[in-house]
Amino acid sequence: MGMRILSKMQVINSKTIEMKKILIKVYASMVLLVLLGACQENNVELYDGPSLIHFLETKGNVLIDESNPVITIEVGVTKALDVSRVFDVVVDTDESTAVEGLSFELLTPTVTVDAGEVIAEVQVRGLYTGAEPTGQLLKLSLSSSNTDEVASFQNAYNLELYKFCEFDQMAFVGTFQVVETDYWQNIFEYEVESVVGDDPYSVNITGLWGTSSPVKISFAIDENTCSILNQFFFDDPDAGYDNAWIRSVEDGQYNSCMGSITGLKYFIYPEGSNQGWDLGTFEIKRID
Repeated sequence: MGMRILSKMQVINSKTIEMKKILIKVYASMVLLVLLGACQENNVELYDGPSLIHFLETKGNVLIDESNPVITIEVGVTKALDVSRVFDVVVDTDESTAVEGLSFELLTPTVTVDAGEVIAEVQVRGLYTGAEPTGQLLKLSLSSSNTDEVASFQNAYNLELYKFCEFDQMAFVGTFQVVETDYWQNIFEYEVESVVGDDPYSVNITGLWGTSSPVKISFAIDENTCSILNQFFFDDPDAGYDNAWIRSVEDGQYNSCMGSITGLKYFIYPEGSNQGWDLGTFEIKRID
């Protein structure tokens, strides 16, 4: 293995033993948190501040096909009130590259949070005819005649709109730029090579995680997602990696127009173990 692997070893070895092994038994952790919360129930302080509106998330992306899909974006308030309230949904035309009426329709220029409720929905329709393969940004914000009702946090939402292209295996063959974020939020950028896989819906990428071992990525064209099926990765006992395997724990989303894969979350581990060396995300884009 090259310096890429050695640098990861240095990062991992600088952590405690507990951090070195990544435990992904999520359900067990959730149960533990619930139990701890129950034990400390009497110590919980209820929120008693003003009721402020905000987006539950701050960004998202969607592929726009000929069905002109409707995208739902959730907003919430920090506290339910006994009256309904109406808020304005505003398109930031200065920062948005998507054009209303051409790239999208804002179906809910206002959003109502009903009495006793804390969640409401904003809806946007993507328009296929105006969508671009390289993507367009729609930035939304929330407004009210009473500015004290709008939170100072998560008060804007960035939606990336991409034109859908039919799956093309050759769009994922060639030289690609990878931006990798590991478990400790270290960011690595490097190039990899990809060749066709052993079936029409897969490719083999060499160079991920700084290794010379190919990784098979499989595409699910019905879902527009891709994944790394459980597979042998590499073996380097001298560097501390004995019989390393790799798989994805969250599917990525692919874009054939751009030859890109986003949000592909990987897990690297010893065969047969649910503990491992790294848990991170690959962002992959073709170099034209």
